[in-house]
Amino acid sequence: MHICDSEFGKCVGKYSSVLYLCHRNADPDAIGSANALCRAFGGAVGAVDDISRTGEALMGVIGVDVVINPRAEDYDLVVVVDTSVRLQLGGIALSRYALVDHHQDNGLLPDARFYIQRPTKSTAEIVWSILKENGKKPGREAALGLLVGMISDTGRFRRATPEAFHVAAELLEVGGFEYEEALSAISVPTDISRRIAILKAATRAKVMRVGNYLIATTDINSFEGSAAMALVDLGADVAFAAGKHGRICRVSARAGREAARAGLDLAEISGRIARRFGGEGGGHKAAAAFEAGGETKPLLEECKNAAAESLQKNG
Repeated sequence: MHICDSEFGKCVGKYSSVLYLCHRNADPDAIGSANALCRAFGGAVGAVDDISRTGEALMGVIGVDVVINPRAEDYDLVVVVDTSVRLQLGGIALSRYALVDHHQDNGLLPDARFYIQRPTKSTAEIVWSILKENGKKPGREAALGLLVGMISDTGRFRRATPEAFHVAAELLEVGGFEYEEALSAISVPTDISRRIAILKAATRAKVMRVGNYLIATTDINSFEGSAAMALVDLGADVAFAAGKHGRICRVSARAGREAARAGLDLAEISGRIARRFGGEGGGHKAAAAFEAGGETKPLLEECKNAAAESLQKNG
């Protein structure tokens, strides 16, 4: 059931024990959003498998405890935060759950007790609206966590909308802190294993030209998202990075501004290819990922061809 932001408090208030659950490798947007909801409406914060390095840094700054791999059955309701598809929830089985999310996928919507989902640049923006519409004024740490989540998901506001800047200004005012403090909360040095993976991804990259667009693919065993993002930063308009993890392949996709403006939709491409290979995926138009069976080479070929077809048709 879709609900308005103002109805969230009434709906979640029907349950005595609530878990706000973040996805695998929970990032600052997930951690900051779950923390703010938990502080405002009560409950606990959990995450699947692990926390990202920037997510861990934010946890220390705002003082939130996160339960790793919690038992969903121990709670009356699980509110899934910043998560659109089941693959991001690992082996956690959901029964009574709700959803607060900013992705485009509808994988979790049909069985949700209630949900709020719309395509903003970050889940934090939606959470801020929920707090305001329910008369909840966040404290300093909650506001700081939401702004850090926005900074993370917008690439330090390089991909921000006018609405996002407006929300950021409101959070700075209500939280009473400086923007520099929010930046420093996630300014953690990149570890050497990630740097090595990115360099390997660059050396293994294959590039195809489609008109004025460059599509890069690479095969890497870890940090697929960082690798794809690095290839776009190096000059690719679209990048796909794939890694083999047991019997599952994980593919991350990123697109530059011009490719996204040309109509490329990586969420649609990822979901479609994932389903063809027995997997699941989604995300945003310019940033998406999926997991599926098979080998990395044919998956990357499918991704490259789908992106090329879209750019030729719309570009």
